[in-house]
Amino acid sequence: MLAKLPKEPPLRTTAANGPRHVPLSIQDATSRLQTHRHWLALGFSFALTAATLFFVFRGIDRQAFARLLAMQDRGWLAVAVAFLASQIFLGGERWRSILCALMRGPPPSLASVQAVFYASIFFNYLPLGTVGGDVARIWLARRFSLSLSQIVLSILVDRVLTVAALILLALVTLPTISSPLAVTAWFGGAAILVAGALGILLLGVIERLLGRWRRQRLIHHVLRMAEELRQVRTRTGLAALCFALASGACSAFGAYCIARSLGIGVGPISMIAVISIMTLVVALPISVAGWGVRELSLVALLGLLGVDREAALALSVELGLISTFLGLPGGVVWLMLRGHRKAASPAN
Repeated sequence: MLAKLPKEPPLRTTAANGPRHVPLSIQDATSRLQTHRHWLALGFSFALTAATLFFVFRGIDRQAFARLLAMQDRGWLAVAVAFLASQIFLGGERWRSILCALMRGPPPSLASVQAVFYASIFFNYLPLGTVGGDVARIWLARRFSLSLSQIVLSILVDRVLTVAALILLALVTLPTISSPLAVTAWFGGAAILVAGALGILLLGVIERLLGRWRRQRLIHHVLRMAEELRQVRTRTGLAALCFALASGACSAFGAYCIARSLGIGVGPISMIAVISIMTLVVALPISVAGWGVRELSLVALLGLLGVDREAALALSVELGLISTFLGLPGGVVWLMLRGHRKAASPAN
């Protein structure tokens, strides 16, 4: 009789069950790595914010800073709040015009898009910054008749148009500032705009070159995005750009009104140039809701115009506080939209 082969231990992995455990371990390792990166990014943001705020506030004249706030004109401050609130509304209209260009069916209502956009504003003032706001927009925009790729594309186009509008505003107004830094910024912005315009003009050529590899998944998605971009370019891209320009101008006028309330003698044209550059810098997700980076940028840029450090810092802090308070009700809108979605999900 043949001897019976010994049974394998139950804990030993075989060729049959081995592959089942490998993906789980890889997934767990990937999840842990992403968690570590997330906390590392948050730690870097908080550290950068603390360091820049300490650097800006170090050595200021606290008595002069307090006098500026005590003698501030509250009327100009109220006008600034109105301008900054208008900026949020115009930003929502900018995004709605892009969504309408991408949709094949009936466009979303003004109220629904404004609600989703305003809810995302709340997340822009959390540690994740604009990244958190974009994620919130993607999650809430699923209620519209758009695919996930179209929603992501609409937000990308929205960001690109916002940057383009800020660069255009800076190019028009930077010549009013007599500084070598302003000249360098002007040529840099002009180069970026020229490169972007060439990319749009060559969009059809790119589609033809990649057409032979259309069956490949990545190329297929690139061509789909190019097709959607052509729809935005030919339909309402100009309208969205106009809303972006108006939104950027409202932000600058709001800062100008705060400056007037503090007695800062900077004209509205120069303020548009300063705020446009500052907004481009603050949009980088490297600090907590732009704090620290905004203060450092405004102190440096307004210093080129002869503004005292205390006055520039007061303007920056008040601009950040007003923007934050205007965005906080977006959290309530987020909860309302989220609750409405949960209530509607069983019926769906």
